[in-house]
Amino acid sequence: MKKSPATYFLILLLAATAACEKQEPELLSGDVAGVVTVYDENYYPLEDMSGVQLSLSGENFLVESTTDPQGRFLFQDVDYGNYQADLEMEDYIKSFTDYTLNHLGGYSPTMVNYRLHEVPKFQTWIDSIQFNGKYERTYLYVNLQGLSGIPRIGYNFWCYFSNTPDVSNEQYVAECVGWMSSPNINGLLSEIHFELYDNRFDQLESDTIYLCVYPRAWGRGVFYLDHYPEALGKPSNVFSFMAE
Repeated sequence: MKKSPATYFLILLLAATAACEKQEPELLSGDVAGVVTVYDENYYPLEDMSGVQLSLSGENFLVESTTDPQGRFLFQDVDYGNYQADLEMEDYIKSFTDYTLNHLGGYSPTMVNYRLHEVPKFQTWIDSIQFNGKYERTYLYVNLQGLSGIPRIGYNFWCYFSNTPDVSNEQYVAECVGWMSSPNINGLLSEIHFELYDNRFDQLESDTIYLCVYPRAWGRGVFYLDHYPEALGKPSNVFSFMAE
């Protein structure tokens, strides 16, 4: 017995209806979860990473969360879309991570991880300098006071130069990045080495050059072109030397 076209149409309609009923509804929201690793000034993770304030912001949208002792956080039922993530903790700065979040939604949470770094608290006292001229490695001998321990890697510094003794991170002529690989914690002098690649060094016209250094947090501000004042610790004494 042949089936009529109307019968075939009815069978196809019933099959399509059944398929639609079996499809699960599309999810337009979902959770955002992750971990914030918090490092001290010596680049060691803290035992207690609680208290970091996080936020996700978008167009007409803002949601906040806080980390637990393991640094974990969770934003629940967030609509899909692009968000700007932000995190704050007193005396700490964010690393150079991209904080634009592309959240797709769905059953599986969007997973993201972030880092915070403590701004150095120790004091730097400049004792002497071995100045080898422009574009050569120069050594600065300093005493570090108030260290909390031995660093895992070393310390970074930002060095500022000027023609006048009021040199600071806000008033200077030339600047460069300094590095200390093995600081002494027993009162002996430690060594900061740096190279003067800043062409503004030619503008230091006086016979006497004034120098001030700041320790820098890991994360933001580590690279030469990344200048973040919030990453700087306490300024050193102003040290003067004769230009060669």
